[in-house]
Amino acid sequence: MADGSALADAHDEVVIDREDEPYRWRCPNGHTTWDRTNSHLWCPSCRRSMEQQGRWSIMQVESAEHWEIVDEKTGETIPYAAVRFAEDA
Repeated sequence: MADGSALADAHDEVVIDREDEPYRWRCPNGHTTWDRTNSHLWCPSCRRSMEQQGRWSIMQVESAEHWEIVDEKTGETIPYAAVRFAEDA
């Protein structure tokens, strides 16, 4: 499987409308509470989960950051670089 870094194997753009289907789009751990940030997703539910398990440290911040999103409807994992948001159109 290619990594999507070349135009030939890049993922098709996916437009996400969270108001229309708020529970369709999930972080890789299955949470719907994610927020977008600069170039990736931040999932507060992932962070809370780590805190509750006593695994949280400043070095684990990446575990709450994700560069892919999961389409619950199709099961497909989509790279964040291919995601566009309807409210930005």
